Amino acid sequence: MLRPSHLSVVDMHAHYVAPDLIHEAERHGTDYGVSIMRDADGRARLAFADGTVLRPFFHELCDLSVRVFGMDAAGIGLQVVSTWTDMAGDQIPPAQGARWSRLQNETLAADAAKSGDRFAAMGTLPLQDVSLALAELDHMARNLGIRSVEIGTNINGRDLDHPDFRPLWKRLCDLDMLVLLHPPFKPVGEGRNGDYFLNNLISFPVDTTIAAARLMFSGILDDLPWLKICLAHAGGFLPYQIGRMDRGFAAHPACSRSLGTAPSRLLDRFFYDTLTHDDAALAFLVTQVGAERVVYGSDYPFEMLDPTGPERVRRLGLGTAQEDAVLGGTIRDLLSAADAPLAEGEG
Repeated sequence: MLRPSHLSVVDMHAHYVAPDLIHEAERHGTDYGVSIMRDADGRARLAFADGTVLRPFFHELCDLSVRVFGMDAAGIGLQVVSTWTDMAGDQIPPAQGARWSRLQNETLAADAAKSGDRFAAMGTLPLQDVSLALAELDHMARNLGIRSVEIGTNINGRDLDHPDFRPLWKRLCDLDMLVLLHPPFKPVGEGRNGDYFLNNLISFPVDTTIAAARLMFSGILDDLPWLKICLAHAGGFLPYQIGRMDRGFAAHPACSRSLGTAPSRLLDRFFYDTLTHDDAALAFLVTQVGAERVVYGSDYPFEMLDPTGPERVRRLGLGTAQEDAVLGGTIRDLLSAADAPLAEGEG
C-alpha cells in the first residue's frame, strides 16, 4: 500500500467523500438510513432520519484529482483520507448503519486504489453496535486493505471507555490498526457552542481531551499497551493540561481507581497530529511528547485546514531525523507495520 515516492511528506488527516457514495445515497438512501437533498443551486446535501441536514458537499471534498497539484507543491506524496466526520452515521439504526459504513469504506478504498500511491483510505465503523463494528473492522482489514480507522471521540454521547467498547479496543490492538480519534458531528458543549463557530474552535479539542483522558484513567491504555491511537487537532488540550491531570491523580482517589501511574507517563502512548495552527504550540507539543509521536496532518479541505502546510514543521528547526519523522517517517512506519496480510483465522 505504501510504495516509495519522491514526495516524502505524508498527510494523515484529510477528508474525502466519493462521488459514487453520493450517487448511491441519492438512488437507494433508504437502504442506508440517509437521503440526499438538493438546494436551490442543485448542490447535494446529506440528510438523516432524525432531521439533521448537513451543509452541501463541495468540489474539493469530493474530487481527489483537484488536490494533487497542491500536494505536489507542498511535497506531499501520500494523503490518508477519511470520511467527513459529520456523515459517519452513528445515529442511524444498526443494520442500516452497518450498510452505510460499508458503503463509505468500499468507495473510499476503491477511489484510493485508483490513485496509485497518492492516497490511502482510512475506514469508519458502525459504532452504534459493537458487534457490527467488529465485523466491519475485519472486512476492512481482510478484504479492503484498510489499515487505519477514524473513530469519533464520543459515540452518540457514549464515551470510549464504556465497557461495551472493550472488545473493539482489543480487536484494534490485535489487528495492529492505527486509530485516529476525531471529534464527531455533535461534540461536547451543545447548547453553549452554537455561536462564533465555537463547536469547532473549542468543543472539538475539548471532546478529544475528554476521550483521551478517559482512555488513560480507565486503564485501557495499561491493559492494551500496543494500541496505536492518534489524537486529532494536536491532542486537544491534553498535552497542555497534563500537569493538572497528574495533580488529580496524586490528590483525588477517583483518578487512581483504575490507573496505576501518573497520566503524564502515558502522554507518549498517543500520537498527535500537527494541527495547532501556531508554531510555538507545535514546538511545545514536540517537546512534551517527542518528535516521534507527532505526525503531519492538514485537515484538508475544510476551513480549519492549516494553510501553512508542512512549512510550519520545517520552521521549528528540528534535526533532520526529527523533521523527517514528523513529516512522514512515523506514519509510514505505522501503516506499513500493519500492512502485512492476515493469516487465515488469525485474530
